[in-house]
Amino acid sequence: MSDAVAALRGVPGGARHVTIHATNFIGGDATIGTQVGRDNIGNATGRRPVARGEVATERIALIERVFVEPTRFANIRRILTTQSLLLLRAPRGWGRTTAALRALDECCSARIYTLEPDVELRSPNIDFSPDTGYLMEWFGPDQAGRLHRFHLDQLSAALRDQGCRMVVLLDAATELAPDLGEFLVDGDAPADVTEVVRSHVRYHLNRDPTDILDHPELRRLIDRYTKEWPAARTLAQLGKELADTSAEGGDISEVIRRHHAAIKTELRRWFDEQLSSEARAFTIALAVFNGMPVYMVSDAARMLARVIAGAEEPDRTPAWPVFGSRNSELVDAARARTRRSTEETVYGEIPVDIVEFTDANLAPEILALVWREYHSAHELVREWLYALGCSPDLRVGARAGVAAGLLSIFEFDHARTKLIEPWARSGSRYGRAAAMAALHFPFLYSDLAPLVSRMLATWLQRDQPLALRVTAARALGSEIGQAMPDTAVRRLRRAARSNRVSLRVAVSFSMAQLFWSDGLADRILMELLRWTESTAKPQLRDTGLRCVLDLCRYRSVPTEQSVYDWPVTLCLTGANRAAIVTLFSRLLRNPDHPPDTYAEIRAWVADAEEDPAMREPLARLLSDLGDALQDADIFPYYLREWATEPRGPRRAAQEILAIIESPGRSGSKQLELKG
Repeated sequence: MSDAVAALRGVPGGARHVTIHATNFIGGDATIGTQVGRDNIGNATGRRPVARGEVATERIALIERVFVEPTRFANIRRILTTQSLLLLRAPRGWGRTTAALRALDECCSARIYTLEPDVELRSPNIDFSPDTGYLMEWFGPDQAGRLHRFHLDQLSAALRDQGCRMVVLLDAATELAPDLGEFLVDGDAPADVTEVVRSHVRYHLNRDPTDILDHPELRRLIDRYTKEWPAARTLAQLGKELADTSAEGGDISEVIRRHHAAIKTELRRWFDEQLSSEARAFTIALAVFNGMPVYMVSDAARMLARVIAGAEEPDRTPAWPVFGSRNSELVDAARARTRRSTEETVYGEIPVDIVEFTDANLAPEILALVWREYHSAHELVREWLYALGCSPDLRVGARAGVAAGLLSIFEFDHARTKLIEPWARSGSRYGRAAAMAALHFPFLYSDLAPLVSRMLATWLQRDQPLALRVTAARALGSEIGQAMPDTAVRRLRRAARSNRVSLRVAVSFSMAQLFWSDGLADRILMELLRWTESTAKPQLRDTGLRCVLDLCRYRSVPTEQSVYDWPVTLCLTGANRAAIVTLFSRLLRNPDHPPDTYAEIRAWVADAEEDPAMREPLARLLSDLGDALQDADIFPYYLREWATEPRGPRRAAQEILAIIESPGRSGSKQLELKG
């Protein structure tokens, strides 16, 4: 659920897989010069010029002044120095044209020409002028598919004979024959956006612009551009506007607002005009499942595309070509990319392909765009999300729930009645998880928190359906309850007195979640001491005792003493350790819980069989627990029993027993915990 919330907030988990893209500005226009380079594949009368024009010297001079090297530029320069032909493959917006012109200017003593985009590089009869650089700014995938090593060897030799250099630019998705690797450079990280903007501001102001770039709103804008692929003129225009405004003593906030507005306008134009219906469904699905496996996004996208097609043409069953749009085409259209990762399954980790936006901000913005601009899509998207929320895959349900939560910010009561409460009332653990996920956005990231809090209080009332009460109790153990711990504990205490076992189980699990939250462990332990007193109501006492075991089962703790994680009972110190000893002694005195409690302790001894470092702390805990029970013989008895079991923890039980029975056993020591 936390990963889902982070993804839809535009915050990838741990900021782990977002590649930064930037671009350099190319100023000036190409001017038509002397025709150079002719395609002589036909007869003399069929010859046509292949040069679009000479690159103006002013343009080259400007690039020299403002150019910021991308990561691979040194490699580009080195290869172009040693060989005459280079294929540069990089995404649009990477700054490939600028980098190519800069490299050609460094390697060629004469002029640089751009070529017509339909030039066939397979032709053996292209005329070249000596010591000239050539740039093909776009080479399509069809043209690239017809290239073979033989053609490039011929072209390279012809260029070398004349002392020429040529750079051919390819899109990132263009596929080439494997034997062309000698000529190919793939663009890695592009130039740093901050440095590109700095370079342009410095060019126009003729001074260092550090004071301008430190503006906090500008930093956020630059961070946004860092994750996107803006057109080259966008960063150049930003630099010029910042310089002009600063020179005139104006407020650069207006410049920043214009650029943010332009981003939203460009997003609408892209979504409306550049995406096919299938690509639009894929993009919306990716907004919900950003950073998830390709198969998950594709399944959800196909499901949404069918819903949309059915609404647009209700009397016609849509036909879906089995080999229609390629995944790579849909990913590129959605401004996304795939990467190799792993997925945890019941049988271990497996490799999977992950798909994610190149800019994590796109995920929330696309859903917000759909909701703001396309009212006819509201019902379709809600129905689609509801079906996803009922999926038996909890990851799918959590993602659908978080997406519904984001949309609820625009119309909370509608989302509540159409999605959130139906999920919560379903009685299904999958629907409950979706409802809990849906509450995170309005509670944590909007001004709707008081409303959500009151709604959860209503759900917990005795006259509400049990499924609704269980959902509310579980939600109070999540980040919602962690944000208001006093209110959450008070409401959970009231629910813990219920006669409904399923509600008490939910309360116990939520209390365990709160225990593991930052800064709440001592508060929860003190509360459990209160719940489990002999004078407490039986239902409240039962819930508290259940929770004591849940604390241990929920997770374990890494320590400095061992490479293994240890039960939390061994890692508490001071008042918290005294509290856990008291709570376990109450568990063992209660007639309903000793079997489960001894089974848990036996599991610790089994862990100590594999981890000798755990044996002494465990012996001290069992010794203190025996003192609390006023029965020093109880654990020695069980340790002997466990040691004699077939494949029992013989060595651990014997060593722990020896420590307990030693005459000078020491008191508890404080452990150093990792993290």
